[in-house]
Parts: sequence; structure tokens; C-alpha cells
Amino acid sequence: MTLYKQGLAFGYVQGTKYHRDRHMRDDLGSIPPTSNFKNYPEAERLQLPEPDLSRPANLWQCLARRRSERDYTTDPLSLQELSKIMWAAQGVTARAGIYLLRTAPSAGALYPFETYLYIDKVEEAPQGIYHFNVADFALERLQEGDFNNALTAASLGQPVVRRAAVVIIWTAMMLRCMVKYRDRAMRYIPMDLGHVCQNVQLAASAMDLGSCSIGAFYDDDINELLGVDGEEETVLYLITVGKLRGR
Repeated sequence: MTLYKQGLAFGYVQGTKYHRDRHMRDDLGSIPPTSNFKNYPEAERLQLPEPDLSRPANLWQCLARRRSERDYTTDPLSLQELSKIMWAAQGVTARAGIYLLRTAPSAGALYPFETYLYIDKVEEAPQGIYHFNVADFALERLQEGDFNNALTAASLGQPVVRRAAVVIIWTAMMLRCMVKYRDRAMRYIPMDLGHVCQNVQLAASAMDLGSCSIGAFYDDDINELLGVDGEEETVLYLITVGKLRGR
């Protein structure tokens, strides 16, 4: 057998296929339901302003300009700019029963991830690590301080992390999706985050900001930084945002 066929990636794809003539193997047992949202009620809260969506942007031009940009200035984002970025990522656009529908699609409307931010340079926002409260459109501050060195080191030393005004960090909430989709959940969660990340990149392009998505990092270093267990909740994706030179 070719060696790559013995690897985790190949085995996972084969093991999570749907077949017309047989059920997918499922020996996961009972999976407890989880909450639709995570929040930190004891954390200090920073309410984001209502995003100003009045300025038009040409979708086709945003698509054409979208690039992974890494050369940022030291200028801070405004709180309004951050508000627009977060609305593009996970703004609530409708309600369907218990589900809050958002700017990006999600399998079963489960949105099985949580959004964290490391804010380095944003006007009116202290430096630190935050959690995004979707329902209230607010940031919950988990830790105050400069985590630039720690986050850059955890991201394999990529300079773009150090230069960014904001680093958005998404964690996968495994059981939130597995309770319905079982093992196939790990196909859907990365798909969901791909939609969300593209929204952020298009919003950044519309505002003449730079962004760069990141998939290479030491997972458990970032999990520890966020205070998550790395099992039922684990980091999956990052994106940097900052002011571009010459814009």
C-alpha cells in the first residue's frame, strides 16, 4: 500500500464518506448536547459600536484585490473598523427559532466555533485577549496586556503576527457539531471557518486594510493562551488584520 494511504488524512476522508448502500460507521456513543454560544459573564466587556455599513463597496473589485497582505503599518484600527470586521465575520442577520443566522453560512446553523481576538493596536480598546460575544456584539476581555511575543512564537515566528493590529483566532467547538453530524463534523467545521475567513478578507479589502489567513501554528500553545482545553475546544484558524502601507 502507498504510505500516504496509511496516514490520518487519507484514512479520515475515506472513513467519513457517505455511501448509498451502507451507513457510515459510528461507534461514538452518546454525545452530550452543548450550548449554542460561549460567553464569559465575569469578564470586563467592551461593547462594539453599531457597524456603519453605509459606504458602498464593489464586490467584484474586492474579490480582485483580495490578497494575503503582510506588510502593515503601526497605525491602529479604529473601533468602528474593528466593528465592521467582526460584523463581516459573525454579524447576526436573522433569527430562526433558537438559531442566530449570520453573515456566513454554517452546516445546520450550528456555528461550531468560537471567535477570540488578540488586540494589539485598536483605538479605545486596551491591549489584550478577548472573546467575541456574538449575541451581544461585544468583546469580553479575558487577559489584559502585551501577548505579541507569545502569539508570534506560537505562530511559528511569522512576522505578520507581530505586525498586525488585530489577530482573530477561531476555535472549533467539536461537540456542538458532532452531536448532529458525528465524525463528519470535522469536514463541516473547517468549511464553516473558510466561509467566515473569506468574509473577513473581503471586508478588509473593502476598507483598504490588509489581512492574512494563517493555518500554521503550535496548536496547544495557542490553546493555553486562550485558556481552552485543546480537546472539546481547540484552535483551528487565525487571520491577521492591519493598516497597509501607502493606503
